[in-house]
Amino acid sequence: MTTPTYILGIHNSYDSGAALFKNGVCIFAINEERLSRVKMDDSFPNRSIDACLAFAGITEQDVDVVSYAWHSGFVEAQLPGYVARALEIAQEGPEAKRIMLERTAVEVERSAPRKKDFEKEMIKRGWQNKVEWFDHHAGHAATAFYPSPFTKALVITLDAAGNYRSGSVSVGDGAELKELACSYTWDSLGFFYGQITELLGFKPHRHEGKVTGLAAYGDPKKCLPIMQEMLTTKDGKLYGKIGKYYKPFFYQQTDALKEALKGHSREDIAAAVQQHFEDVITDYIRYWIEKTGVGTLALSGGAFANVKLNQRVRAIPGVVDQFVFPHMGDGGLSVGACLLSLARRGVRSAPWKHVYLGSESTETEIETALQKYSQRISVEKLQPKDVAQRAVELLKQNKVLGLFQGRMEYGPRALGNRSIIYHAKDKTANDWLNKRMHRTEFMPFAPVTTMELAPRCFKGWDPTHVTTRFMTECYDCTTEMKQNSPAVVHVDGTARPQIIAREDNPLYFDIVDAWYRETGGLCLINTSFNEHEHPIVCTIEDALQSFLDDTVDYLIVQGHYVISHA
Repeated sequence: MTTPTYILGIHNSYDSGAALFKNGVCIFAINEERLSRVKMDDSFPNRSIDACLAFAGITEQDVDVVSYAWHSGFVEAQLPGYVARALEIAQEGPEAKRIMLERTAVEVERSAPRKKDFEKEMIKRGWQNKVEWFDHHAGHAATAFYPSPFTKALVITLDAAGNYRSGSVSVGDGAELKELACSYTWDSLGFFYGQITELLGFKPHRHEGKVTGLAAYGDPKKCLPIMQEMLTTKDGKLYGKIGKYYKPFFYQQTDALKEALKGHSREDIAAAVQQHFEDVITDYIRYWIEKTGVGTLALSGGAFANVKLNQRVRAIPGVVDQFVFPHMGDGGLSVGACLLSLARRGVRSAPWKHVYLGSESTETEIETALQKYSQRISVEKLQPKDVAQRAVELLKQNKVLGLFQGRMEYGPRALGNRSIIYHAKDKTANDWLNKRMHRTEFMPFAPVTTMELAPRCFKGWDPTHVTTRFMTECYDCTTEMKQNSPAVVHVDGTARPQIIAREDNPLYFDIVDAWYRETGGLCLINTSFNEHEHPIVCTIEDALQSFLDDTVDYLIVQGHYVISHA
């Protein structure tokens, strides 16, 4: 089967977006929020689609295949397992049966409009005969396996819900993905964690990371028995204990759950949900490693946004290595759909080395924007070779720097092109810098360091650990790291690093390297260039607006402009 020149992937639900592949390679990927400036935008991604076409310089007629993996409808092959699990739940009593049916009805009700919206837009653009439909969790599995460096892997996906399922287990080999098992949305780890997130006063499906950070301050033992009554695993299957404490929804805690957790601190509740989440998933994965004999892991789905979980997973006996897709949530499904269209044709895309796949501002756009704000900013233009040294001088003066360069990162992590950086010596930075960006976080800022320095910072780190390219896993910090860079070490002694080589991002590397050579600092703080509940900056206009709102003291643009307040 001939490989299409252009495959366009579309996702039109939570964190909607689009991706464009040319001759089997992802050349552009973006999410609607970056263009609309609406956090986690779930509208149809027309801006993202248009950005894909504009980047490639093509028209709608040039698109050969449109790939879609958000909700393809019920997969008939799953019916026996679905019915069997439904019968098990129904036998647990009338309340469990009622909740099960409610969950199913909600999925049908919410999925139909999205699918109809997608079909309408396909007709509008003339693509109705070019669409290839794929399962939600097949899309996640594709993102886990195909961009990984592994020729063979055990592929695990886990999230809240998609296509009536909440997870899948597959083995990837070459261009083939063979599914072995799945879990249904009645047995959802995503809903389990999200429900506690909401109970603690945060937004589920968005602020789970705050719960992960908060967990380090609590004692898991105090509430762990309650969590253990909500969801469990046995013989490679997940079981939601529907009724008393657990319901497969974000916003429907039972009265019994609220009463059981009443009087417990937020820290202890967070610690318990994190502990049980890790315990269930590691037991689940351990079973499948033993069952398949495959210890190389490829992971995707929203559950694997949990970096503490990913640290625990790597420690499972038998794990050789692991890859977590950098855009592991539903926002990455546009890429997964394209990868499935390629796999259908026996083609496997090359492993991903970076995620600098988004928009960039041209030199003309930058100069125009600088001129527009010329009365409010001062612009210093340097030779590229001098910028890193200038950045270090400013960091020595305790200045907060914004980095805006090249193509925007794809996914939730800023990795040096849309980043805010600061030195990691000041452990109070977590308080005042978060306040400056109007954030309420319990995790410390993440560190960025070089491959040469990483062994001095992180226990057990190895250059083969590709997760650290994308900041998707925690590590225990060394004593030297804790003393040298306290601002990026959590209360539990861990950090979520980005570890770079010069070829990954030359300016970014040079700043980190120069900082070490001049000060002995092993790393710098790297946090995303955005204010709380705002998307990461996309254009030079976004960056300048954030700078003028006093998010940062200086803004380094495109490797040769250093901008300060007038």
